[in-house]
Amino acid sequence: MNKELKIAILIMAAGESRRMNGIKQLLPWKGTSLLNHTINVLKGVQKESIFVVLGAYSEEIRKAIDFRVEEVTILENLDWRNGLGSSIAYGIRHVLNLKNNFDGVLICLADQPLLHSDYYKKMIMEFGSGINPIVASRYKDKIGVPALFARQIASELMELKEDHGAKHILSKYEARTTIVHPKELIKDIDTTEEYLEIYNQYN
Repeated sequence: MNKELKIAILIMAAGESRRMNGIKQLLPWKGTSLLNHTINVLKGVQKESIFVVLGAYSEEIRKAIDFRVEEVTILENLDWRNGLGSSIAYGIRHVLNLKNNFDGVLICLADQPLLHSDYYKKMIMEFGSGINPIVASRYKDKIGVPALFARQIASELMELKEDHGAKHILSKYEARTTIVHPKELIKDIDTTEEYLEIYNQYN
């Protein structure tokens, strides 16, 4: 691919985070919040076409975070209770219906604060090589998000409904996926204990 790529960045921040004490998206991180930190990191990748999917606690999040209209587009999935798959489908549907003709969609999570701009740029660079239509991140025993999907495959994500994320699509196209290894940069923050452990280590 020699042309300049047009990538939509989709930050998933719609979850209820039942195992956390408080709103996970707004938990403190390096002088701001987890979600705001993620937005700032991705602004370091590109200055436009950044979308945030909200759901649970959307009113509280809107009040707490300075969403600059010209830089970040807020999408609200009213069916967020149906799980991550529903929120991904909602975000993808909005992005692909725009007239921007994006080449691909980079799906990120709001609770992976150790990932930096250079990692996301590397994913886009790998995608731009044209070798495979998907670039995904390697966990210990699986591949997952952040993941970048070519437009034609991203359209299949619109069919997601339940709390399974993009796992089914990644499995279906595993042979056509470039794997990037973030190593220790990916940490799960699903419980208060996990959050406190990573916060105390990196803040």
